Amino acid sequence: MEKKPLTATQKKNKYRALQYVTFGSEFLSIITPFIAMGIVNHEEWFYQEDGWKIGLGGSLALALMGIAVFLVSKKKEENNKVTNGYISLIVGWFAVAFIFMLLADIMSQMSMIMLFGGIGLCGAFGLDIASKDFKAKADAYKDVIKKAKQNVIQQEVEKDLQNKDVKF
Repeated sequence: MEKKPLTATQKKNKYRALQYVTFGSEFLSIITPFIAMGIVNHEEWFYQEDGWKIGLGGSLALALMGIAVFLVSKKKEENNKVTNGYISLIVGWFAVAFIFMLLADIMSQMSMIMLFGGIGLCGAFGLDIASKDFKAKADAYKDVIKKAKQNVIQQEVEKDLQNKDVKF
C-alpha cells in the first residue's frame, strides 16, 4: 500500500520537529558517554563507606562533562557558521585528551573520560548539522506556504474586482 504524500504544511512541521529533536539530541550526545562510564565505573568512582561519596574519577567525569556542555553552549552563541566552531572544539578536545594520556596514573582516568566525551562531542556535531538542515527545510516550506496564501488572496480579490466592475 502506497503512502499518501505529505502536504507542504506537514513537511514543514516534520522538518521543524526534526530540527528540535536533533538540537536537543546534541546535548544528550555529549552527556551519554559520561553516563555510560559512570555506570561501568560505579564502584570505583562512587563508593559508599560512610555514606555516598564521589571518588576522583567521578569528580573528574562530572567536571569534564560540565566543561563540555559549557563549551558547546558558548560556541552556539558565538558563531553562526556551518560548523558552529565544533571542528576547533573537537580537535582541541582530543589534543588535550592525548596530552593527558601521556601523564601519570591519575591522569589516565581523565584521558579516558575525555576520549569518551570526545565521541559524544562528535555525535553532537553531526546532530547540529542535521538540525540546521531541517531548520532550513522547514523555513523554506514556511516561506513558500506564506507566498502561496498571499497569491490565493490576491487572485480572490482580483476576481471580486473583475466581477463588480469597480471603477477607480
